[in-house]
Amino acid sequence: MANDETATPDTVTAIRWQSRDDNHEVAVFEVAVMTNGTSRSIVHVVPVEGMHCAACAAKVEKALRGDAAVASADVAFATRKARIAFDPSRTSLPQLAQRVRQAGFELAVGRDAAERVREETRVLTDLRRRFFVGAALSLPLAIIAMTHGSIPWLAGEGAAWTQWALATPVYFWCGWPIHRAALERARVFSTDMHTLVSLGTTVAYAASVWALISADAAHVGHTSHLWFEAAAIILVFVLLGRLLESRATQHAGDAIRALSSLAVPAVRVIRVEDGVEVEREISADQVEPGVRVRVRPGERVPIDGEVVRGESEVDESMLTGEPIPVVKRARDRVFAGTMNTLGALDVVATCAATDTVLSRVISLVDDAQATKAQIARTADRAAAIFVPVILVIAFAAFAVWMLVAPVEIRFERALEALVSVLVVACPCALGLATPVAVMVASGRAATMGVLFRRAAAFEKLAVIRAVVFDKTGTLTQGSPRVTRVFPAAGIEESALLAVAAAVELSSEHPIARGIVEAARARTLDVHRAEEFCATAGEGVSAMVCDGVDGAPEKSKRGLVGRRSWLEREGVRGLPSENDGRFAAREGETCVAVAIDARFIGVIALEDVLRPSARAAIAELRSNDVEAWIASGDAQPSVARVAAELAIVPEHAKYGMTPESKASFLHELRARAPVAFVGDGINDAVALAAADAGIAMSAGTDVAKASADVVLVTHDLAAVARAISLSRATLRVIRQNLAWAFGYNVVLIPLAAGALYPWTGVMLPPILASAAMALSSVTVVMNSLRLRRVSTSLSSSSSSLRHA
Repeated sequence: MANDETATPDTVTAIRWQSRDDNHEVAVFEVAVMTNGTSRSIVHVVPVEGMHCAACAAKVEKALRGDAAVASADVAFATRKARIAFDPSRTSLPQLAQRVRQAGFELAVGRDAAERVREETRVLTDLRRRFFVGAALSLPLAIIAMTHGSIPWLAGEGAAWTQWALATPVYFWCGWPIHRAALERARVFSTDMHTLVSLGTTVAYAASVWALISADAAHVGHTSHLWFEAAAIILVFVLLGRLLESRATQHAGDAIRALSSLAVPAVRVIRVEDGVEVEREISADQVEPGVRVRVRPGERVPIDGEVVRGESEVDESMLTGEPIPVVKRARDRVFAGTMNTLGALDVVATCAATDTVLSRVISLVDDAQATKAQIARTADRAAAIFVPVILVIAFAAFAVWMLVAPVEIRFERALEALVSVLVVACPCALGLATPVAVMVASGRAATMGVLFRRAAAFEKLAVIRAVVFDKTGTLTQGSPRVTRVFPAAGIEESALLAVAAAVELSSEHPIARGIVEAARARTLDVHRAEEFCATAGEGVSAMVCDGVDGAPEKSKRGLVGRRSWLEREGVRGLPSENDGRFAAREGETCVAVAIDARFIGVIALEDVLRPSARAAIAELRSNDVEAWIASGDAQPSVARVAAELAIVPEHAKYGMTPESKASFLHELRARAPVAFVGDGINDAVALAAADAGIAMSAGTDVAKASADVVLVTHDLAAVARAISLSRATLRVIRQNLAWAFGYNVVLIPLAAGALYPWTGVMLPPILASAAMALSSVTVVMNSLRLRRVSTSLSSSSSSLRHA
């Protein structure tokens, strides 16, 4: 449903749109209004600036949730975005931005997107420069320090002052971004990862300076009590970790950036000026429904619309994942971002540029990345208290060593333990464990034709053991197709279809569309008839040019409908009701056709299975996922579909209302986690009642608003792919969390010297900083393996293990 913070699905009216222009950040709006008008909630996804670790994200969340008008707030450190649901009658986005500012961060409300990109690039370039300068100065510093006076010309007072000269620019200039971030947090009485690093390096640097200028250090011919190299190298390793983490998280967002790059900024519109068609180029944002656009070969389709002229093949792999181009001709739909390969097409826009399927895909993926999985909240709670706990442990270790260590090494051991604990602790790995995996997985899913609307959907689908399908429009095409044609004696099959299609051309009935599509598939000429008239529940009539007798065409009255209706209309030559041509097979509908009161044949139609249905059910079954049908249709139709899909009769439920579907799902959920796949308004309750709701992209807006997952393609195998990817994602998240918790649990005691009495081993500050820098990178790199996960349920596990 559109907003799970406000109401249940049956009390919510959902509206969703995306606002974007050339200069400003994309903002996703999702509105849910309760039918009684008592509650209204708007959801915004907004970039957040100034976050450096998961503890920062927790502080932004706390600041936002401090407003009573905020229903929920999720801040994802990996994407640097906040998803805020609030009542606009009680607060506003600028007011919330002010609360976040008071916490030491910034909501980038209305910020120029190009400016933000330039600023991010500038910061990254500056970070890279500081790292290389720091590395160049730290290398000789480390060489001097590590000799411990064993090389005469690298020992003594001169070497000590050389260490100070090398370490000072590293500490002050190279480490300034880290110190500045720590000071910003301190200014608002807060802490984060930079607090630990800045405090640790400051202690090491200050202690070294004090030792150097004291009388003892000035006359001692070695530098064993100086920690200049530790302060400098720690800062260099932290800068390296930030660089590697930035590069890795950029790769995590490759899929969504690739989708965004498919949007065409300018379109070529066709206008008639002085009776002549003229091409004019305008911005894509100016396109409105009804505008006619020309798409040349080799160009991307700029908008969603309907082809009105031309024929070509269009590569839709960006939406469906299918590599084979699809033939497009008049009346066919095309979608923004797809590639026109052969001929020129004239397309009439059916929506604005901000409402295209591509825009909605980007919007949904962006929204999913801004939400949080339930498993992430445990890590967030740990990260929120992480820094204060580490500060207590670090100073406790210092105090213990000062009390128990031998006098001659007391201060050295205590300082080493203090610095090591401060720099080895890493809340970032905890904060990145879930959101980066979700970020990569949602991007990967988008390329597979699957859109996860919420991060929690990955958790839900990963444990699914039964999938319940709606029948019409889900397992079947949702529109009747001609299966058999029975022309009367002396009538050609093509002539029968042409007459029926001409009569039905003005009708919007699903049967009419099926007949017209069948005629066009055979490249028959279908001319619009005149004096069209529809009789509800019976049939339609119109004046058409038949040509069925081979004689010159002339206008005659054509009829298409029930046999009984044609009989009442005085049609001659109708076969009896027992005639085999009227004996519809299970799931079929038969209509009779007449021209000028003369029967000319029967056309049989049925709602056929989707081509992918059998493979999808087989894939689920082979992986111990039960397949069910829950349909409102009659028993014969449901039984036929179940038989074709090899679904046991006990798993095929028919004649169900929306309420009975929901009740049935509650019964199934008592046995095992259940997913429901549907497309209609009547499926909205069932989609919300299931553990995980999956909606077809061609379904109604209400169905999609109620679902956790939306299938962009009509390929039902995407259900199995979604479950496969979810299982792989949950595995990676658990691996990440195990690493993040395990890293801190093992290395913090080692850094504090807790094992020293038995092993004689302490973690030196330099190695502690290296481990901290690599911890976050390890989590991100593990998550990036999801980009290569298999789309098969049976092979996803092994493919991930070998990725």
